[in-house]
Amino acid sequence: MSHSITQTFTCPCGQAFTSSIYHYVNVAKDPQLRYIVLAGLLNVAICPSCGRRAALAAPFIYSDQAHHLLAYVHPRSDTSEEVRHSILEKLRAVYVNAASYPEQQSNKSGNGGRSISLSPLEARDMPPLRIVFGLDQLTALINSMLSPKERLGRLALSTQSHDEAERGQFLDIARKLASEMHCNIDIEDLPDEYTVWLYGSRHHIGALMRELAPGG
Repeated sequence: MSHSITQTFTCPCGQAFTSSIYHYVNVAKDPQLRYIVLAGLLNVAICPSCGRRAALAAPFIYSDQAHHLLAYVHPRSDTSEEVRHSILEKLRAVYVNAASYPEQQSNKSGNGGRSISLSPLEARDMPPLRIVFGLDQLTALINSMLSPKERLGRLALSTQSHDEAERGQFLDIARKLASEMHCNIDIEDLPDEYTVWLYGSRHHIGALMRELAPGG
């Protein structure tokens, strides 16, 4: 099972809201998270009032047993060689122990030293640990292991209506479609256009496009 914590944020617009921060992503248990990662939306706080976004620089573990992938993901690609070496040494020691994975690097990161425990079976079946610096590198790594139909697909549904009630109905319809087709949604709220992006595997997005096509 994936692990996350809920944190409260206050947007510059004044809106207070909560957002989940993932420290362990297990796509075998939560397959939709694969596409949230590929869409660049994992650990991104989105203000529900103004839509402002903020990427949360939190490291996390990415696990995909079906593709024999286990990666520690450091969110910054511009990390210095000294810091990279320190991270590699710490993770090498943790991996050799094969008992638990830290959600953060240490108590210094402010998380109280929480860890994710693994069962003996999970520890035995662990693939080699890869160290990834930057989400772009993780995306490239994931895509290299996916078939074309498994890769990220997107579909935009748009309306130019300015009526809030109509936009709300439009969003409800998009959410229902996403739920039925095992997809996720992302909202782009512009003054002259309201767009709901549906995203997931190309297989599911293709099926959705066929369903929406005239005579589908």
